Amino acid sequence: MPPWQGKKPSWRGEAMEALTRLFLCLWLMPPWIPLLLLPSGLAAQGAKLQPAQGTEPAGGAAHCLGRLAWAVHLTGPGGLPPSELEQQQEEEEEEARLDRQADQLAQEAGLVNLGRIGELRGHYLLGYRPDSAITDVGLEAIQQSVEAAFAKHEGVRWHAQQRLLKRSKRALQFNDPKFPQQWHLNNRKSPGMDINVTGIWERNVTGQGVTVVVVDDGVEHTVKDIQPNYSPEGSYDLNSNDPDPMPHPDEENGNHHGTRCAGEIAAVSNNSFCAVGVAYGSRIAGIRVLDGPLTDSMEAVAFNKHYQINDIYSCSWGPDDDGKTVDGPHQLGKAALQHGVIAGRRGFGSIFVVASGNGGRACSWVPRVWKPTGLPCLLTSSPGAVDEAGSMPFYAEECASMLAVTFSGGDKMMRSIATTDWDLQRGTGCTDGHTGTSAAAPLAAGMIALMLQARPCLTWRDVQHIIAFTATQYEDHRATWDTNQAGLSHSHQHGFGLLNAWRLVNAAKVWESVPYLASYVSPLLKDSKVIPLTSGHLEVTWNVTEADLAVSGMRTLEHVAVTVTIAHPRRGNLDLRLFCPSDMNSLVGTARSMDSDPSGFLDWTFSTVRCWGEEAKGTYRLQIRDVGDETLRAGVLKQWQLTLYGSSWTPKEIKERQRLLEEAMSGQYLDGNFSLPCPPGLHIPEQEAYAITTNTLKTLMLLGCFAILWTFYYLLEVFLTRPHRAYSLPGCGGGSRACRWYAHGRRALSLEDGAEEEETAPLCGGTEVGSEAETSPLCLAGAEEDEGKTAVEAVAAAEEEERTHVSLRAPQALPRERLAESPEPGAVYLTQGLPAAGRERQGC
Repeated sequence: MPPWQGKKPSWRGEAMEALTRLFLCLWLMPPWIPLLLLPSGLAAQGAKLQPAQGTEPAGGAAHCLGRLAWAVHLTGPGGLPPSELEQQQEEEEEEARLDRQADQLAQEAGLVNLGRIGELRGHYLLGYRPDSAITDVGLEAIQQSVEAAFAKHEGVRWHAQQRLLKRSKRALQFNDPKFPQQWHLNNRKSPGMDINVTGIWERNVTGQGVTVVVVDDGVEHTVKDIQPNYSPEGSYDLNSNDPDPMPHPDEENGNHHGTRCAGEIAAVSNNSFCAVGVAYGSRIAGIRVLDGPLTDSMEAVAFNKHYQINDIYSCSWGPDDDGKTVDGPHQLGKAALQHGVIAGRRGFGSIFVVASGNGGRACSWVPRVWKPTGLPCLLTSSPGAVDEAGSMPFYAEECASMLAVTFSGGDKMMRSIATTDWDLQRGTGCTDGHTGTSAAAPLAAGMIALMLQARPCLTWRDVQHIIAFTATQYEDHRATWDTNQAGLSHSHQHGFGLLNAWRLVNAAKVWESVPYLASYVSPLLKDSKVIPLTSGHLEVTWNVTEADLAVSGMRTLEHVAVTVTIAHPRRGNLDLRLFCPSDMNSLVGTARSMDSDPSGFLDWTFSTVRCWGEEAKGTYRLQIRDVGDETLRAGVLKQWQLTLYGSSWTPKEIKERQRLLEEAMSGQYLDGNFSLPCPPGLHIPEQEAYAITTNTLKTLMLLGCFAILWTFYYLLEVFLTRPHRAYSLPGCGGGSRACRWYAHGRRALSLEDGAEEEETAPLCGGTEVGSEAETSPLCLAGAEEDEGKTAVEAVAAAEEEERTHVSLRAPQALPRERLAESPEPGAVYLTQGLPAAGRERQGC
């Protein structure tokens, strides 16, 4: 027996051997881990891989399979793609057939069918399940075997072996130096007090394909932050009447306003210059109209300029915010707004974003001003402003027709908006001092641009509905929130709440267009009722029945407007409130201490959105209170009229739409491949329109002055030459009155029954001195003595002259009886006023 057979190994030797084997196993284990974990490891990674008969698609599991998975595209019999087979078979039958075909192919190739790839019809992921260790030689053999199986199968249209791809997350790191100061985009100091846009950018929604035009004092498009996104085809200069909206330097260094607004919207990102725009992938245009006298026609042209190119019009301007002005768009401006929402953007409607105003600073004891409402408010989205703390700034206005608010600067303790600036005069191309509702409106326009990228066919009313349904309410001790019948909360200070880019874009992604706009207009109610002084109030009502709304089909409200004519000695003393049938209270007009205008209101329209989504039928109440001095005479409500705007949506349908929007807030539709079809839109040619610009006004003035001077010169010439006119008539005493009257009567007798109208030679025609005169032979006063001719000879000579020289047909003589019955008017005039002694010598 060999010595080692009877020798038992020591425990130390066994332990060392086991330890060595353990290290060897651990060293050899990593290459086997992916193979051993194929079935379960994929599930552990969260991949939705199931057999073809399952309900979950193959998701994103390919990255775990490496070289052991193949993507294949299968077709039906004869090599027809699935899209063509849909015309021959039902969709469900086709899906089942493709699943069976994928299972069969996997079995032939020795693979496992891991399911369909996402939503791609006919695309499947097939993986290899190892039963034992695979060497490099074995791996190459498996690949060749699979390739051969795919090549033999007639249903394989395309296949590719999967490879591991390297991808890195895109972090929101901008090298623009002012981006850290753009708290309104990403507020790290006060989380939540921003527009919540970074998540939208991460999903590559930056406003691509959308053009925003800034209607202002010009846009310096050569600035580094604007030039790459500038749209010259959407721009124009109405002040100089040329295509370049470049602002002109002025003495006050104030024409930078439009450039700053443009930078808020579309400032280029990651260019190491200044700031980042809300929709930094959008196009930006400019319409220069505020750097000079502004007319109603110029305003109208600005609202419709290039409206098939420009999608959104950002207007950070309005009437004077002096606490006493009541003004808004005039007739042409209103018509242009209405035309824009009908014909703009290929029939989807131009989006008008208009700043609500900075009139809060102009009121000394009541921090509210009237806002121009009515039709302009219906057609526009008017955002208000809040500061970094979410409070209403000192300059902001309270308004019942305000849809929402967004951020701007506040007092000196609050940060303002950092944005692009002009580099003309004292400008540096960048600023961090932009403020006012002028800064809030461009932010809203930029967020709407993001919405239009997600869903290009949103109409102007769709945008308003989405704002009303998605704006976020927040706590502000100075704000009063009221919830209406439809469950929407509204505040006179903040509208429906803060604009939130994440909520706006996710809602736009799943939004289906609202029904057509329905309206109802009450009769003109001429009450002529006195408004009580100080104590009490005047209240008038109007009931809207279902029968009244049946014609338009309106069920629920959007905008409610009231038009009033009030005579009052001091307009600022009036306080107007409108109550909807649900008793929702809207302060549509409030007292203003600085408004002492004695003209009252003449057909002025106030509106509210606080009843949005409520039922339209019911009784509406208008309350008018006089809060001023008792010494003034009482005001009178002369007439008023109620106008309702809404749709055929029922309250139940509105609740369902709100539920769908809240479901979309998770981002599941924005992350996936979900999309709703969009109609192609209409081809509406742009109407040519011309504004009365400053240059045009100057030209018209010069032409008018020239016309006046020419008219004056002509009249002066006629007046000065009249005393030198004479009539050389032989026998007529140098152009007597009688001869001229006779000439008039002779022309009247030159018409016979059935004869054409013609002019005869003047019998006593007067001509200027020195001209060739046509003399009348019938005016014979002194003719025998002067000319030595008889009357008969003179008449014969005159008739011969008429036939040969004047070339006019002589009038036919009237019968004696007719002459006797109807004496010639000229003869009557001739004989009147003449001496009796000379009448017998007159040829007539």
